[in-house]
Amino acid sequence: MRRYRSLAFPAFIAFSVPASTVATLLDPMPRVQGNIDAYQHGRGLLEAGDTVGALDFWIERRDSISAAGSEDPRIATTFISAVAEQGLRLYEEVATDMFYWGFSGAAPSDDAQREILAEGRRTFALVDSATAEAWTAVGRRDPAALAHAVKRFWLERDPTPTTAENERLLEHWARVAYAREHYVYNRNSAFGTDDRGVFYVKYGRPAQVTAGHLKISTTEARWRGVERDDLFRWDVDPQYEIWRYATLGERDFTYFMFGNEQGTGPFRRVVGPHEILPRSARTGPGSRLPTGIRAQYYLELFYYVELARAGGPFGDRLSQLEALWNQTGGNPNEGYLEAMSLLHIDDDVARATRARPTAWSEIDETPKSALSAQAARVIQEGQPRILVVAVSSPTWTPVLEEREMPEELALGEYTPSHTVIARDQRLDEVLRAEMAPLDAYGEFAHLVLRHDARIGHVSVAARHDMDDADGTPRVFPGSEHFVIGAPLSLDLDGFDVSDIVVGIAIPSTSSPASSPVPLLPATHVWRDDLLRVYFEIYRPSSTPEAQEKTYDVRLRLVPGTHRRQDQPPVPPSGDEQEGRAMVSVTLASEGSTGKHFFDLDLRNESSGTLQLVLEVTDSTVGITKTRVALIRLLDL
Repeated sequence: MRRYRSLAFPAFIAFSVPASTVATLLDPMPRVQGNIDAYQHGRGLLEAGDTVGALDFWIERRDSISAAGSEDPRIATTFISAVAEQGLRLYEEVATDMFYWGFSGAAPSDDAQREILAEGRRTFALVDSATAEAWTAVGRRDPAALAHAVKRFWLERDPTPTTAENERLLEHWARVAYAREHYVYNRNSAFGTDDRGVFYVKYGRPAQVTAGHLKISTTEARWRGVERDDLFRWDVDPQYEIWRYATLGERDFTYFMFGNEQGTGPFRRVVGPHEILPRSARTGPGSRLPTGIRAQYYLELFYYVELARAGGPFGDRLSQLEALWNQTGGNPNEGYLEAMSLLHIDDDVARATRARPTAWSEIDETPKSALSAQAARVIQEGQPRILVVAVSSPTWTPVLEEREMPEELALGEYTPSHTVIARDQRLDEVLRAEMAPLDAYGEFAHLVLRHDARIGHVSVAARHDMDDADGTPRVFPGSEHFVIGAPLSLDLDGFDVSDIVVGIAIPSTSSPASSPVPLLPATHVWRDDLLRVYFEIYRPSSTPEAQEKTYDVRLRLVPGTHRRQDQPPVPPSGDEQEGRAMVSVTLASEGSTGKHFFDLDLRNESSGTLQLVLEVTDSTVGITKTRVALIRLLDL
């Protein structure tokens, strides 16, 4: 167990606004005179084949557009799309910044609003359908709120938030560019592609693609005792593709199938071959052939001969069907055929509804720092502050040669660092500061910021630098993000309460004496661990120190609920309001700041997302303050 010791650190970091760091990549272009439509002018340059000229023009015009308060998301998406399509590596950093800029406007024009809605659909196609629908509805009512959500979505998925380049955003747009070029049998998706484009944007390139047309072989038909002409009306030559991924399932490959609906309809994602099979082959007039067997069953057999090239369940089904036909001398019982057909349909539906990631990227799977952080509004020396605490370590998997486990595994030397990035209500960066270490190893750190009213979002970025055994440097990044509410305040007659900080007790053998909170921050905890809940109660400094005040404190545990992406946890309402009472006490406080914590035993609680709801009431004046924190309770 590591022993923590106290290290000197500043009491707080003063709030400051850094100068802009965005610069053009090439020599600035002459300013275009007159009141022109900057988007249309740059678009014209693109259509004329002058991609670099268009990008430089938009860079040069950006400040004047911002000065007019008319940031244009059309420029943002067209800029980053052009960079991705052309593979312009020198423009990737500014493309990231231009994208964020385009989704910062507070009062977008009608054209901008349409682009925000379009980008909202593209962005939230990467999450679950319920969230996507909710944000689409928000965008129709309040496009600026949707723009804010899009910007935050990508800010919080930046694997390296301390650098200017968002690798995940750039990869996303590179996928969009590829999909728009290669998957356009129709353009029905949010990305202007067919359904294959959606899956490419969400999951990247499949490990295997099997494609072709589903045909009836004359030789195969005669072998089964039926003439091809008897099947002619149903032999519509539908097209299909099967994509196989090795990264989306824990054990098995994941398959996605695309094809012409009902054989001649639009090319789209289908659950299984039964959606490609013409419906008339099952129930239409003449579907029962002279052999007494419906056309459907012949088509299923012949189609699986082609689909079996994809392997997996398709090969298994062909084996099952051939065995059934061969064992009965080519005249199987229709009841058996129908049962097998329904079994395959049920299997297809089950596979289609199986839980899988809503999006996948190799960038997201690279080794990271395991980071747990908390950002809480507090009051220090009578002034509103933001307290940030973080603990982290690198995640590391050793490379084992010849599958032999060595007698001892040791993590190499590494250097940790933690950075706080504060952003305003537009999510533009206003402050960046290094966190001060609280232990000898630098893994436990904290920072106290002046809570300027402009701050609305805080990111905590961890970084661990380590050399491999061969001296190759490696970096393990990690980040967490927080929406920050309005600054706390004290008036002469009132009181206030800090945000909740949760975690586990610091081991007594390694407790840093200077830790601002008596815990290691953690929102994901095992059920067998005691959860420590810390908060502070503030009284006006004008209150005499010797005057004791009492507060009624109630702490409840409520099942977690879905909330909007751009909102902090909010107190539950309606049927969710009660929850399980964990603590109900009266606390006495003589000083201007009362520091309190409770240790909760959660062994009898169900695992999953939970809300901690703290209510502190000053019974003298009848005022109640409510604070909420989300936790994730894990099973062993």
